[in-house]
Amino acid sequence: MVEKSKPVHNKIVRFSKPKFLLYDKEFYLYHFIRAELFDSKAWRWKLLDEVKLPQEESLYRVTKVFMNSSLHWFTWNRNIFEFYVKIESYYLFSFPPPVFKGIDNKDIRLVKYKGKLAIPCTDRENDFMIVWVIDNYNGK
Repeated sequence: MVEKSKPVHNKIVRFSKPKFLLYDKEFYLYHFIRAELFDSKAWRWKLLDEVKLPQEESLYRVTKVFMNSSLHWFTWNRNIFEFYVKIESYYLFSFPPPVFKGIDNKDIRLVKYKGKLAIPCTDRENDFMIVWVIDNYNGK
């Protein structure tokens, strides 16, 4: 992320496996992801609170979009993970319900379309595309 300032201010978000896992009752309920943020003003990495996703969730590496000071990814369980860079927090929300209908035969992407988050769905069998534009979600 590059904020408009002089000098240029960069932030880098890094997600990885936690270095240490505590095998407590929460271990079996959640998928933990280590989160770190590099800030070019401070010139250091900052360890953030671990991301806790439901056990069956994980970030899908291929699909990521940056907009409105947030990074967005699909998850393996067909949700959208949003990381707010400025306030260093995250939110997980579901696809729009109609996207799930017949999802197995579609190529689905996460894109920025006219300043909004969108999900184009290409149906390979019937040769058409539907674009779902998420108009106003803001963590909802």
